[in-house]
Amino acid sequence: MFDFTYVGNIAHGHILALIALLQTHKMLPTTPLDSERVDGEAFFITNGEPVYFWDFARAVWHEAGDRLPLSSVWHLSADTAWAIGTILEWVFWVMGKTPNLTRAQVRYSSLAKYHSITKARMRLGYEPIVSLSEGIRRGVQYILAREEEENQKKGQ
Repeated sequence: MFDFTYVGNIAHGHILALIALLQTHKMLPTTPLDSERVDGEAFFITNGEPVYFWDFARAVWHEAGDRLPLSSVWHLSADTAWAIGTILEWVFWVMGKTPNLTRAQVRYSSLAKYHSITKARMRLGYEPIVSLSEGIRRGVQYILAREEEENQKKGQ
């Protein structure tokens, strides 16, 4: 499970933190309660929709136009991918190159990396404003539009 975050949600979280800082500053000389404080505090700002790493990648591929049925996609266990990565690392090491699949990549793509946004919700009033699926749509469309612009420039 991973937390992917749309950049607009991150900016929204920063703005809410600024507003909260200004509000607690106005309370002076009264000291805010620990549950009200935001100064010196760390907050996780995510979409609050943890998903499996490869489900996210497939959603991006799908948005970019891939319509391969899920039944046609290879599914490797982490142990199998780790073994393949180990073999590839040794073979490519002999050739003086780096493989496309390494043990580090397998480890990273198969671990759980998500955070609770409860504290940000409670103290900042944070709620994601762009869903993960909408963020994927916007991100992929942005990249595709930039690629099309680059191709048009090359064609001129």
